[in-house]
Amino acid sequence: MRAYYYDNSTADQRELHDSGHAVTIEQLHSMRVEYTKLEGTPEENLEQINKLCVERGYQNRDEIAISPTLLENYEAKLKIFFAEHIHEDEEIRFVLEGRGFFDVRDKADRWVRILVEQGDLLVVPAGIYHRFSLDTSNYIRAMRLFKEDPKWTPINRPEADTNKYHVDYQRSVTEFC
Repeated sequence: MRAYYYDNSTADQRELHDSGHAVTIEQLHSMRVEYTKLEGTPEENLEQINKLCVERGYQNRDEIAISPTLLENYEAKLKIFFAEHIHEDEEIRFVLEGRGFFDVRDKADRWVRILVEQGDLLVVPAGIYHRFSLDTSNYIRAMRLFKEDPKWTPINRPEADTNKYHVDYQRSVTEFC
């Protein structure tokens, strides 16, 4: 797992943007972000995913492949994924192939960049500001888990500032300290 503070430069979002200041797994946990590396066989990993689905009440899943040749309107979609937003459900992704970045806001409203690659399972809590980008390889294939029908509904900032899920998330992080 590699996580660090984003350097806030205006270079291509697919670049590393590593400020040189690492973020630990404990710091991610304090933001309610969960990370697990699944290093088993595909069958063993699927067994762990199925167990997670039962534990968290997830009923559906799909796979998304993102690259210039696989995703219609690729550049426009990348801009949408990279816009700062929240969801009213937690976002669970298991990376099957490729690499990308999830950026999440810490308690001080700074961007933390999390590199995700094959075998990484990331749980981003409901209500946290985040965004996604591929890296310079321009390819990722990931499994997405959903409690109900597959959907991806972002609520962008600043509209999300008063959203119940964001307010609850902020409260939970404050109480966790």
